[in-house]
Amino acid sequence: MDINERRDALRARVRKKLDGEDEINEEEELVVQEQEIIMSTTQNEELLFLEDKNGLLTLASSLIFIGSVLGIITGLLLLQGNPTDLLGNTLEVDDVIDVRGIVLESESGDSIEGVTIELLDVDSKTVLQTANTNSYGYYEFENIAPEPHILRVTLEGYKTVERTISATNVNQDAFTLTTGEGVVVEDETTSSSGWTLENAVALSTGIALVTIVAGVIGLYSAVGARKQEHYRRTQYFAGIALLSRGFIVFGPFLILCGMGLMVLAKDEFEEPEVE
Repeated sequence: MDINERRDALRARVRKKLDGEDEINEEEELVVQEQEIIMSTTQNEELLFLEDKNGLLTLASSLIFIGSVLGIITGLLLLQGNPTDLLGNTLEVDDVIDVRGIVLESESGDSIEGVTIELLDVDSKTVLQTANTNSYGYYEFENIAPEPHILRVTLEGYKTVERTISATNVNQDAFTLTTGEGVVVEDETTSSSGWTLENAVALSTGIALVTIVAGVIGLYSAVGARKQEHYRRTQYFAGIALLSRGFIVFGPFLILCGMGLMVLAKDEFEEPEVE
């Protein structure tokens, strides 16, 4: 073999070695790229998972906020009834009313016919109207001013009954006559029987205030969910916000949905408390 052949053979071996190194480098590059792709995909999935949880908390905060605001609006609407005007104008609805009732015998419980009923002025004790019970024991006075009056019930052989009434109710409590002499004095203006308008207004006002306070607490819960702080306290506040009763059921439904979303994203809260 001459020198030229040896030179060609050497060049061929060098070229093969170089070609072999290129293939190894290409394989190494492919492996590195594949590993980078896998790591990048894993990181992206983790980021998407975290972003999804953050999205749940954002939605939860929005639902609780809306439900609480609806509760506050409901409470304000309850207060718009203006209880003072309502109470002040109660007796001004009708200028006059009719007053009726029944007279019964105390022992038998039967109605009594022919009992004399007198309507008297409270101050002057002047007789304004007179009526007698019918065969069913009923009496009636028409066109009575809605103000205190005295009803005097008399029948021979029975005690006379003098009852002071407010004359705001059409149907009066039954009179019960007992045998004997003397006068039985009753005053219905100083006693409260049944559910009064004042009680109803007080209850309505109380409910309105509780509704507003619960709605405000719900706003604090929405802020806690937004900031991802204090999971248990945020859930408690959201539970109290259910009392706001925003538009009866719509507000509580939104708040409940928000509470459910917070459960799903509980791990995102700072220092989550162990149940």
